[in-house]
Amino acid sequence: MSNIILVVKVKVKEEFTQEVYTFMKALHKLTHELDSGCIQYDLHKVKEEESMFCFIETWENQESLDEHMQKGHFKNFMEFTDGKVEEIKIDFLEKYVE
Repeated sequence: MSNIILVVKVKVKEEFTQEVYTFMKALHKLTHELDSGCIQYDLHKVKEEESMFCFIETWENQESLDEHMQKGHFKNFMEFTDGKVEEIKIDFLEKYVE
């Protein structure tokens, strides 16, 4: 079974940038601690845009990703960011070269 690889871009409303970033760091830490199917879960800031962040994620399988999205730390993040985010864009990737 193939790993699930995705890039999640989060465009935060400017006035909420710092508080959402703080919550993103907590989500990053808790995901590494609590999600056993997580292979990679990196948080980046897009250089050209002060309020754009990017998670680069690799999961063992779809079940691991689904479990992550049902856990409290992820649900808390989604609830906290409601109304504070302009856009969330998710791209699923396929490894092209081994």
